[in-house]
Amino acid sequence: MTEHQPEEGGGVGNIRRLVAFFGIFLLLASQFLTFSKPADESGALPPYTWLALIGVVILMLSQVIRPTPLLQRLSVHFYFQERAFWIFTAVLLSGLAAAAMAFFMVYTRVNYIPIVTIWLLSAACYLYAFLNSNTAMNSKTSLAWLKANRAEVLSVVAVMLLAAAVRFYRLGEIPRVLDGDEGNVGLFAQMTSHGMLSNPFALWENFGALYLQLINLAMKLFGVNPFGLRLLPALGGVLAVPAVYLLARWIGGRRIALITAVILAFSHSHIHFSRIASVAYIQDAWLAPLELYLFISGLQKRESWRTALGGIILAGHFSVYLTSQVILGLVIIYMLIAYLFYRPWFKPRITQAMVFLGGFLIVILPSAMYAIRHPEEFLHRLNLSGTFQSGYLAGIMDTTGQSAAQILLGRVTHAFLSLIYYPALDFYGSQAPMMSMISSTMFLAGLGISLWRLRDPAYLLLNGYFWGATVSIGVFATPPSADSYRMLMALPAAVIMASLGLDQILDLMGLGWKNMRTAYAFSVTAVLASLLAFNLWTYYAEFAGQCRFAENLVGRFASYLGREVASVDNEQRVYLLSDAEYFHGSHPSAFFLSRSRPVINFPEPLDAFNPVSGETVIAPPSRIPDLENWADAHPGGQLHYAYDCDTTILLSYRVP
Repeated sequence: MTEHQPEEGGGVGNIRRLVAFFGIFLLLASQFLTFSKPADESGALPPYTWLALIGVVILMLSQVIRPTPLLQRLSVHFYFQERAFWIFTAVLLSGLAAAAMAFFMVYTRVNYIPIVTIWLLSAACYLYAFLNSNTAMNSKTSLAWLKANRAEVLSVVAVMLLAAAVRFYRLGEIPRVLDGDEGNVGLFAQMTSHGMLSNPFALWENFGALYLQLINLAMKLFGVNPFGLRLLPALGGVLAVPAVYLLARWIGGRRIALITAVILAFSHSHIHFSRIASVAYIQDAWLAPLELYLFISGLQKRESWRTALGGIILAGHFSVYLTSQVILGLVIIYMLIAYLFYRPWFKPRITQAMVFLGGFLIVILPSAMYAIRHPEEFLHRLNLSGTFQSGYLAGIMDTTGQSAAQILLGRVTHAFLSLIYYPALDFYGSQAPMMSMISSTMFLAGLGISLWRLRDPAYLLLNGYFWGATVSIGVFATPPSADSYRMLMALPAAVIMASLGLDQILDLMGLGWKNMRTAYAFSVTAVLASLLAFNLWTYYAEFAGQCRFAENLVGRFASYLGREVASVDNEQRVYLLSDAEYFHGSHPSAFFLSRSRPVINFPEPLDAFNPVSGETVIAPPSRIPDLENWADAHPGGQLHYAYDCDTTILLSYRVP
């Protein structure tokens, strides 16, 4: 890109601007420091007033700077120029956001909007430093671009609308229950209005508090219900379509990109994880492709603003979920490999690579500050289910006698096969693997093609994306059963490879796009129609129409219990005829759906049960006969049965 040029002449406006910014910065710092402490009602001046006064004085002095010969000579130096100023501004603003966050945490402030504003401004300043003013976007150039590319834009929008249709259709009702983790996410999202999670850079089980706050916002707008809870995952699923399209287009061109977008839009596993809030991997399916697209396109086009934006988004990704750590590792390893083995190509692009890292390092400061102060939360998932930290590897070695290398190779193999062979059971319940037989065939062919084209830097990144995610899951995460949903992180790369594979298969069969366009279009349409039918049937008929979601019947009962309790329209007590398996408190989904209304567990025989009029008694499957007999002996109340497919899962009785 065209670099900003130094100012011509002897003006000192850039020096005056820098001095003025120092004054403004001190004013901001004084306000953040002042409001990080409780107000003092003694009548004394607020703390840090002196810092604000210094800021005002510096701001005033900036207006009287005159163009002396010395200042004119200094003004042409790089560190006073446009780009240096905006980078410097970004560093100071992000550092201020990090420091203010630390002070707010000490005094338990809960309104972090000013801090987030400064943080976002720091990102905007860094990006602005690398924007090319000579080709700045305006309405005319934007309209011209849309006119020239309207067919492509409309195609992507059409696929997005179809993706939205299959993700938003009865979103609050399918799956019909919440699992325990969904309930937990909903409960903790509601806690972001106060306490530690009001800090957007905090973490809860490696979920970013900023992400939880957005879920809470959705529930405030659409209700504390399954739809509000699942809205953000559904939006993430739709956003994955244009994000993956961009990366696939850069690697394989428009044709490959459109095929990729359609396959991903109707992937049954992608649809499912767009419809639940249990895990946040669905957000990686659009954030990671977008970050990598900006990274590789910025390198290849040598446009620093692209890599700057990619680094900024990656830093923000850390406030969503832990898989951002994998993408950061992938980018660093890619740069190292490119420097060692692709040096003639990479060396002229080192500036753009450093701009990516610069954007990341500046914008990550608040999240890094939190991680340093709370390392146990930053490492929570690794400590809980990491291969090494949890003792999993040592235990398997003792049990099987295998070496660490054998076990880890087996884990990577299992993660790979979770895409195309093992059923997607965890957090899903489908008997089908993540990819169908047809798409798996295409994927394996495309995997070979992408390996064959490894000399191309874009294909090197595609391979790094897929294998980096696969190896990370296999080597660092347990248990193996969780691979079926963790590999969602690698699904966009696998779908791009599947599109490449289909294109190459048709070309080898003599039906390539260059020579047989009609036959190619017919063949691709037939394959995509087959995949659409398979995926929609797999999700909506074989899964959504059945009762497979949540770990077992006990887990499913918790959702029915929560809904039943929420439907009680009086303030009288609610009892659950509990036992060792079914009891209130076993699953957070019951608390979420009931708005945490109290329920009294009653494990004793009903002989000693003596509720008062208007109270509600609920029985799980194991004690439905007990309640039926008790209701027969105490007639006149209201009976209500709830059914889970063919299973009578709950009976409630309003005492007369």
